[in-house]
Amino acid sequence: MTVAAAVADLNAGERLKICGERLAVALIDRLAGLAADKVDGLSDQVEKIGSGGGLKMGAIFGAGNALMAGRNPLFGAMKGAWGALGTGPKIAIIVGLVLLGVLSPVALLLLLVGLLIAGIVSAVKS
Repeated sequence: MTVAAAVADLNAGERLKICGERLAVALIDRLAGLAADKVDGLSDQVEKIGSGGGLKMGAIFGAGNALMAGRNPLFGAMKGAWGALGTGPKIAIIVGLVLLGVLSPVALLLLLVGLLIAGIVSAVKS
């Protein structure tokens, strides 16, 4: 007996029930596919915001991750902001910190020499 013959032997109520079940399965399958597509799109948007959202979004996501992990959100924000920076700004910050470390003693020495000269000049004038 074929499927068509078996369906033909059923009465109208049973046929309606089978068609309704098939329709429900198709509808549920279609809705589940649409929901999965929407969730994928939303997760892509969140990833895009997190990765390309700039310095502020990197800091916000870093602070949120640190807070959820039970760590200090300030350090998490700094880590997230540093991760959101490009290579150029990172190099500029590192070079600036190195120059600050190298030139700070020189500036302090120049300040002390200037104060010494000012003291000598004021002693000679009086």
